[in-house]
Amino acid sequence: MNRTFYRIQFAKTEAMRYTGHLDLQRAWERLLRRARVPIAYSAGFHPHPRIQIGAALPLGALGENELVDIETSEVCDPEETAGRLNLSAPPGMRIVRVEALAEGSPGLEKIILAGDYSAVPIEDAWPDDLPRRIEQLIGNATLPRERRGKIYDLRPRILSLTLDGYILRMRLSLTAEATGRPDEVLAALGAEHVTVDVKRERLVMRETDDGR
Repeated sequence: MNRTFYRIQFAKTEAMRYTGHLDLQRAWERLLRRARVPIAYSAGFHPHPRIQIGAALPLGALGENELVDIETSEVCDPEETAGRLNLSAPPGMRIVRVEALAEGSPGLEKIILAGDYSAVPIEDAWPDDLPRRIEQLIGNATLPRERRGKIYDLRPRILSLTLDGYILRMRLSLTAEATGRPDEVLAALGAEHVTVDVKRERLVMRETDDGR
């Protein structure tokens, strides 16, 4: 079998805003079948398609530059594959590009470091003293929070936090050891009552040996 590897950049838009990570995985499986992409399967009694989506998006957030890695059983033309995927894509998914990966390239879980998020108020305004709250939060050495009954420190998961006009911009850690979430940052700022539109604008990757 000619094992080949591809990285797909895609956008998760409004129609898929409330599609969770597991449902997104299933959507990719259906899309690859519809687009006739010769996806490779794992070995064993319960083979599964070789698809790896990058860091999960928080439910309700949009993603402008999301990533998924696939392995195929045949060589594919990236541009042609991108075209077929876009023709077959469900509402709420747009394919940006497909690129070939060298065999042995590190997987997404090893190279995604963080995500750049924006949060914009939809109905309410930010608290008037939000700049002061941001300064206070950033100045804390620790920010003990609770998630699923476990205490953790939110502070090292916030890599940067700024107010750009009315847009709250956050760079949050997305490593296996420490994942930050926009809703947790809003709660730490005392702004969890503000209805916001959250987007992940890009994934921040570490440099790899092949220059990717």
